[in-house]
Amino acid sequence: MENVIELQHINKSFNGFQLKDLSIAVKKGYVTGFIGGNGTGKSTTIKLRERKLSVQNI
Repeated sequence: MENVIELQHINKSFNGFQLKDLSIAVKKGYVTGFIGGNGTGKSTTIKLRERKLSVQNI
């Protein structure tokens, strides 16, 4: 089954926060939740996926 969302080895850092080597894949037809505490990178990950933020080489 094909991936409809896929991120591989994504890095982003700012204000002392670091999202390092994130990889995620969501397969077609699956319902997937994205949960976590405040400040854990959920919104940053979505913005990176939507290209509202740029990835970095760390």
